Amino acid sequence: MRPIPQRNQLFDLHMHSDRSDGRFSPEEVLERAVEGGLQVVALTDHDLIGAVDPGLHRIGTRDLHVLAGAEISGTHDGREFHLLVYFPGEPPAGFVDFCSDQVKARARRYDAAVHNIALPGVASSPESARDGHLALTRLHLARALVDAGHADDLGDAFARYASHENVPRLDLPFTECIRIARGFGGVTSWAHPPKEAVLAHLDAFVEAGLQGLEGLRPALKRADRKFYKQAAKRHGLFLTGGSDWHGWHPSQRLGLFQLRGADVAGLLEALEAAA
Repeated sequence: MRPIPQRNQLFDLHMHSDRSDGRFSPEEVLERAVEGGLQVVALTDHDLIGAVDPGLHRIGTRDLHVLAGAEISGTHDGREFHLLVYFPGEPPAGFVDFCSDQVKARARRYDAAVHNIALPGVASSPESARDGHLALTRLHLARALVDAGHADDLGDAFARYASHENVPRLDLPFTECIRIARGFGGVTSWAHPPKEAVLAHLDAFVEAGLQGLEGLRPALKRADRKFYKQAAKRHGLFLTGGSDWHGWHPSQRLGLFQLRGADVAGLLEALEAAA
């Protein structure tokens, strides 16, 4: 088994399964990745790692290389940001435990939101979430509200109930997320960073140990890609990319967005150094 993916392969390094807010099981996500022509993927569920084993998977007649990954949430200056963390092989036990604690905290936030909303028929967090195996998000809460008949659709549920007025905010600083991930040997990239936040906060995040920017994403305009490329270059960072695929929209087939190894060469070098 190759420890690091090859540079001539096709990549997507940001996607989700039903272990967080995606539609399909981890196994189905990998099957759809192969069907879409991808050769290297990272399953990056929210605050959760280890849904599938990293390394080479044989799916049908084709191989798929899976990188260990997670999307960790934290806050900075009153705003939530997300950190992509990658490992070249098995993630360290300490990082797995950290993620488990994060998922359990999500369950507590979910239950607090259910209590704050105080509407009948909205169930509290399932045992799998309280045990650290299912990362609950505001999407789960919105769906529960629709299912219980308290909202017409997800948009209505988010607008009326699933706001941060009812859902407690995260309390882990984003800079601490970066330091924790780096401390366990993870390779880090800021997920879908807003341009205005890059201008305001990138210096602080680089000082904390940030290594990359997710500046290669679907539907980004050429000027936006140039902005992220220049910001990364100024701060000595590499670029990463991914579709942030969740599977809820049939028209957004996994594999429509692809990157080549040359696009994420800096990430691959960092993974090689960490191996």
